[in-house]
Amino acid sequence: MGCLAGLAGLIGLALLIAGALSANQEPPNLPWPTAVLWTATPTPLPTPTSIPTPTPPPPTPLPATDIGIGSVVQVTGTSDLGLSLRAAPGTAAERLDIAREGERFLVIAGPEEADGLIWWRLRDEANPQREGWAAANYLALVE
Repeated sequence: MGCLAGLAGLIGLALLIAGALSANQEPPNLPWPTAVLWTATPTPLPTPTSIPTPTPPPPTPLPATDIGIGSVVQVTGTSDLGLSLRAAPGTAAERLDIAREGERFLVIAGPEEADGLIWWRLRDEANPQREGWAAANYLALVE
């Protein structure tokens, strides 16, 4: 127990001396630390640009003199996709039917120009109720 009391005495003495020394000294006149805030500057993102979808050029129209009212024509050059028969001349007109590659039609009206194409009104010889306007680009004169 004697050691413990001696140790406590030494600690107390050290505290008294430290207190006396700090009371006699002024704190040093040093600048206070300044906090530095780091902020990240955002990197601008590239502006997205839309990639335009290329519009295929319309097929070159055939001369109107090759086909006439009363001519018989055949669907050709559609790569088995067929030819739209429309309610009126123009690519935006309602599609009434699709004529298959090789089908034959009687020309009953035209020519009309719309959307940069020449259009003819056709009638199916086998089914007279089947009519529509078709672009001349996919018609070949039969007779």
